[in-house]
Amino acid sequence: MATRAGRLLTALVTAVLLGTGTPAAADTAEPAGYASQPAPVTGADGVATDDLDTDYAMALDAVDTWWRTSWNEYFPGRYTAPALAPAARAPGLYDAPQEQVYCGDLLLPEGNAYHCPIGDFLAFEVDLMLRSEELGDAFVYLVVAHEWAHSMVSHLDPALVSEAYELQADCLAGAALQGAVDDGLLTLESGDPQEFTASLAAVASENEWGTVYVDTNGQTQTETHGSAQERIDAFERGGTNGVRSCLPNSVG
Repeated sequence: MATRAGRLLTALVTAVLLGTGTPAAADTAEPAGYASQPAPVTGADGVATDDLDTDYAMALDAVDTWWRTSWNEYFPGRYTAPALAPAARAPGLYDAPQEQVYCGDLLLPEGNAYHCPIGDFLAFEVDLMLRSEELGDAFVYLVVAHEWAHSMVSHLDPALVSEAYELQADCLAGAALQGAVDDGLLTLESGDPQEFTASLAAVASENEWGTVYVDTNGQTQTETHGSAQERIDAFERGGTNGVRSCLPNSVG
């Protein structure tokens, strides 16, 4: 994301929501360990350890700033940023299984990203985020925006929480990232739409949202994330029409 150009077209999303909506909280302080200015992790020689570190820090900053300045345009109460799980590389960026992060009694595994409603914190596993090396840096921004959206939803009136909560997070991620671009917080490269598409294709389900299926362990499951087309449509709706288009029972 280096030059400002156009609108977001498609989106990624890979995440797990571990809870339901809760009433709006009233704490505006940034969580401990969260740096509002991008601060890449550096090695012993003072050189940034990976492009991931820079992209991750910039994504956190842009998404947080956009929601912080835009919250009251859409919702009552004061904005509350999620906390970030303690981790050695950077707050929220943990490396399983060496680093163990729990959401209540659940040990968060490798290869995913999470919003934990117990403490309202986010956790991003390094192996997942390093897929940006094959999919492009837009992957990082989209994962961060999606998980941040889950936290935002947890502070809403339950009437504004969609049953298709993963698609709602996709939609809100699109709204936040496009809002950040419009406000000059992020810039887009000409190749970003292709990166979004590649990222989405890499992580989307083969099943449409709500499909009941039997998983590889023989267990009956209901699809919560949705197909590639459903996720693309949700993200585009948010990017084009904004936050209100992501909310059921929204007025205005």
